Amino acid sequence: MATVTLTEAATSKFVQTGAVSNNIKVHYNEAGSGHPVIFLHGSGPGASSWSNFARNVGPFSEKYRAILMDQPGYNKTDVRVINEGETRSQVNGNSVVGLMDALGIEKASLVGNSMGGATALNVAVDFPDRIEKLVLMGSGSGGGANIFNQQPTEGSKVLNEVFDDPSVEGFRKLINIMLYDGSTVSDEILEQRYQSTVGNMAHVEARAKSSNASRDISSLLGNITAPTLIIHGFNDRVVPFENSLRLLAAITTSKLIAFQKCGHWAQFEHAGEFNRLVLDFLDND
Repeated sequence: MATVTLTEAATSKFVQTGAVSNNIKVHYNEAGSGHPVIFLHGSGPGASSWSNFARNVGPFSEKYRAILMDQPGYNKTDVRVINEGETRSQVNGNSVVGLMDALGIEKASLVGNSMGGATALNVAVDFPDRIEKLVLMGSGSGGGANIFNQQPTEGSKVLNEVFDDPSVEGFRKLINIMLYDGSTVSDEILEQRYQSTVGNMAHVEARAKSSNASRDISSLLGNITAPTLIIHGFNDRVVPFENSLRLLAAITTSKLIAFQKCGHWAQFEHAGEFNRLVLDFLDND
């Protein structure tokens, strides 16, 4: 079957969520039908689930109801300041459940990259009956100290620099760190990410005002029973490979696959292999 060609505009939707997600309006892209699979993007400036998963949504929509959610503050989803006593990963996790409630989805599989992986882990810990399967790529590990890698990483430092002073040149520097081969990203995509950032300064300002507190759920990861596929680029300079090893050790229903010549965006850099592996994982018990 030929891969479906989809556009961001044709799949764009909004939904009003309820109290669990602080009543925010969420933007998402949707294609296909069947069992719902919710895709969750990372935390980079100008990020959206469409920009993260444009190379994946077509193949997934042929078998599943693919939902590409923009997390709070990103792209066209309402801006949300993270207040004292809150953490971004838990707020994001609650927003996923708010989206599911608003769309009448009882259970879904979650596919999360970087921050999106941390979001997915928080949903799995707080709302285990809402999760079918988990796919985590270059994911946050849910807390705990890294032994072999200095924090913050090189990629995290540059990401914060670009948030503080966005420019097309800064985005090129960031992409060259995030990907094994940054030349695969066109200047047009960089310009789009830049425009998405400067066109949403309310998010940049809210991020600056937000609490930086993190939630440590490392002691709870062993409670996750959902089948979990962990994917990591061997050349990731943003999230240490050690994170995925710790997830593998903690989640007894997990398995880990590493991609050579791959940075932080496995779903982008190795889209064909990623699509095949994840679809096979979702298709089989």
